[in-house]
Amino acid sequence: MVWQADCGPEPSAAFVDQYISTEILDPREDPLGFVLVQEFMMHGPCGELNKSCLCMKDGRCTKKYPKTFQNETTCDKEGFPIYRRRDTGVKVRKGGVDLDNTWVVPHNLQVLKKFQAHINVEACNQSYLIKYLFKYCNKGVTAARMAISAVPPSANINRGDDEQEGVDEIAEYIKSRYLSWGEAVWRQLGYEIHEKQPSVERLYVHMPGLNIVPLSEEDSLEAVADDPDSTKSTLTEWFTAN
Repeated sequence: MVWQADCGPEPSAAFVDQYISTEILDPREDPLGFVLVQEFMMHGPCGELNKSCLCMKDGRCTKKYPKTFQNETTCDKEGFPIYRRRDTGVKVRKGGVDLDNTWVVPHNLQVLKKFQAHINVEACNQSYLIKYLFKYCNKGVTAARMAISAVPPSANINRGDDEQEGVDEIAEYIKSRYLSWGEAVWRQLGYEIHEKQPSVERLYVHMPGLNIVPLSEEDSLEAVADDPDSTKSTLTEWFTAN
């Protein structure tokens, strides 16, 4: 789960520290916070401590843990925050290894105490925000595929039909596309999906007898041929209207 804080285009160090923490709490001052960070917000161990960890690739942690100690929150050259990770000496035990602040996943303490789950909180800016708004909603095992069919549950469905009949391009498109919550809400509220600036309308024109005519199985060929709209195009309609 990812909770997004609106940090603005250039969040200050004080603003980031107000919402995001990457440090283990003192168990004497906040025993609940200490236990929750230990249980939910510690990465790894990985690297030399555990080379078989899922985050490892080519002998390195893909999440770039452990981090380095940092006395103050700063920003790198691309504007992304490097969170404060002070060497407080407080450690937790995980996987038989003592871990310090360099292994803590960024989080918000209030949100962590409320939901008591792994909730990564990041200060995002510019296009990086898209990753947290859309990508993680469909990440890994949290993604789901659902289909609505008229076939009764008791029917015996042959999974190899597609292979026998060839590639079903429509089915392949449906299988490879997901509908994120952002798009679902946007469409339900009736917002425009796209716009053109400047506004341009394509005016179709055709040679005599070469126009595209829509028809259904119930339509007679005589009715379609005698339809006056069959000779019209968007280009001629535009000239008529103007």
